[in-house]
Amino acid sequence: MTDQGQACGFPHLEPVIKEYESALRVPLHLHRPFRFFSKPRGEPGFHLHLFALLKQFPWMSWMGETPMTGLPIAFGHPLREGARQVLMLPGRMGKGIALRDDEGNALACLHHRNIFILFDLAGQAEELAPLLLRLLLDRSLKLMSADLVAQSGLHPDRVEFILVGLRRTTGMQESAWREKRRDFARRQFQDGRWAQIGGEISFLETEIRPTEEALEIASRQITAETRHLQEYRRRLRHLRGELINDEAHLVRELDLLSKHPDVADVTASPSGLRVITRRIRAAHGGKQFSLGAFQIDLLYNGEITIYNVTSRHGYYDHPHIWNGKPCLGNVRQGLAKLIGEYQLAAASEVVIDFLKTINPKDWHTSIEHWREISDTEDSAALSPGTLKPIH
Repeated sequence: MTDQGQACGFPHLEPVIKEYESALRVPLHLHRPFRFFSKPRGEPGFHLHLFALLKQFPWMSWMGETPMTGLPIAFGHPLREGARQVLMLPGRMGKGIALRDDEGNALACLHHRNIFILFDLAGQAEELAPLLLRLLLDRSLKLMSADLVAQSGLHPDRVEFILVGLRRTTGMQESAWREKRRDFARRQFQDGRWAQIGGEISFLETEIRPTEEALEIASRQITAETRHLQEYRRRLRHLRGELINDEAHLVRELDLLSKHPDVADVTASPSGLRVITRRIRAAHGGKQFSLGAFQIDLLYNGEITIYNVTSRHGYYDHPHIWNGKPCLGNVRQGLAKLIGEYQLAAASEVVIDFLKTINPKDWHTSIEHWREISDTEDSAALSPGTLKPIH
């Protein structure tokens, strides 16, 4: 099967392409493949194949379903739901070099003048896709600098200077994007909390008057109802004070959680908080295991669900989690108290610690189902743009 020609329908990516072409004096071409396989191009410039594998043999695109796996984050940024897949590189392959992000995910394959993008970059949000394209180009072109010098006719020092400038621009745009995401999460968290507290205030205001009437009618309930009345009024004063004075505390709490080393993304809604973790590792029996990345949902009504988004074993998300339902044991009481007090950031940290703790007496299934890793292996410590040959 042949590839389609120059990709169209992605105007939000064109400014990035033009900026890099103008700076480097080398054309960049976008190609949209058919059935996830694309032929390498030899024409001048660099060729970006969107969501494609390197097509090395004529029969590759007829081998059946293309192998894919889940990819919740790329370059440290959460991907859009519905577009969280990445093409899996063959176990043995004679051509190309894998480009990995800081989490160790293979996101592209470099072959001569071709960059095969393995995840659905074009399917991401229009504000995020250009940033992901810049990150990918910065890391790829640095490793293809010899060909870049030959095509542009520029001195190698000049090419390196230009690439450093482009990476600096990418860094500023990435910082702005992260700040925008944090602001959005804070607003969602605050809006949800205001709505929740406002509903409870309305409930308490309607309950005060019937309680006062009950005191007049049922004298034998005076003691009990008086205590209820005092508690309602105390809670009402407390909640009204929180609406005015607690906003700064909420912002600090959410910011602190977003900077947690095991947290990749935090989003809030009127119903609660969602946390996407980085890959979690746990120790058992003197061994280290990689359990994968998790989606934690903490709802204001006390409901807690935890799903493994990268390394699920059947219905088991974790040795202590079956089909999203965690067996929290004596941790649950403390979590319920934190959620009841709207301390969702602190509750999230408790859940992350729970994911790292393994108790063979209480698990649903053995941790041996997950991948064992060495003590020195730490995919999160890979430097940006780390390359590993494809065997």
